[in-house]
Parts: sequence; C-alpha cells; structure tokens
Amino acid sequence: MKYFIAIFVTAVIVFLGATVYYKGLPSFPEYSKTAVSTQSGVTVESTETIASSTALPSASPTSDVNSVLIAAVKAALVAEHGQDAESLVVTVSKIEGNYAQGDASAQAGGAIWYAAKIGEDWKLVWDGNGQIDCSSLSSYPNFPTDMISECWDTATNKVVTR
Repeated sequence: MKYFIAIFVTAVIVFLGATVYYKGLPSFPEYSKTAVSTQSGVTVESTETIASSTALPSASPTSDVNSVLIAAVKAALVAEHGQDAESLVVTVSKIEGNYAQGDASAQAGGAIWYAAKIGEDWKLVWDGNGQIDCSSLSSYPNFPTDMISECWDTATNKVVTR
C-alpha cells in the first residue's frame, strides 16, 4: 500500500511538473468592465476586458477610439432607424486601420454593422442581418475582405466574392 501511495504521489508531481514545463503557469482570470457615457443625448455602452492583475487605466487610446466609434455608430443608427435605436447596445468587435465592425443588440435580437473612418469621423457603411448589398461597399473598395468577404449584386442577383 505504501508503494502504491509513493508511486501515485510521484506520478502526480511528474504530471504537474511536465504540465507547467510545457504549458507554463496559468494566467489570471479576466473580468469585464462596462462603461456608460452620454454624448449628444445618445447613451453609449462600451465593454472592455481587463486582466485582473493590472490596474484599471484612466484612459487608454483603444478605449478612446472605441468610445468615439461607438458614439458615431450609435448616432448613425438612431438617424437611420429612429429613436428606437437608442436602446441598442453597440459593441466593437474588430478595428483594422480605418475600418471597423461590431454588433448592435437589443433584447429581441441584434444586427452587425460595418463602419469606415473618413478623415477624422467614423461613418456607418452598412448595418443589418443577411447579405450585404455590393452597392453599399462601392465607395469603400479597400474595405478588408476578412471583414466582408462577399456581397450581393442586385443587378445580377448573384453573390460576389470580394
């Protein structure tokens, strides 16, 4: 019995040592911080993931870019869809240079949106569900294909791979 316990304890120690050697020590868990701000009467909600081992930054360039982008998209959604769009929660999922994508959601569902930075301002390119109309992208030929890989050509009624 004592040999069994000695072999078992040795095996556990070897296993843990090998795991730490090959995979490294585990990282600390993350938590989400949600900030809500109001600009021009539009409520904007931004979610950032922050490692618990770091201090909360007072203002980082990424959060500034996200909050400006979220405010612009939210204002465009309200202008396009009316006051009901004020209740949408707008989040940014990806920014590549002057192009971005994200989600706008409500309790009943949501949609995806795409935006482009023109000069210093973000402009809503497209929002909704389903296939993106190619005419929406005609002014943005450099929109990254990893964000929008295909669109719908209404003239030919076919999907176009970008």
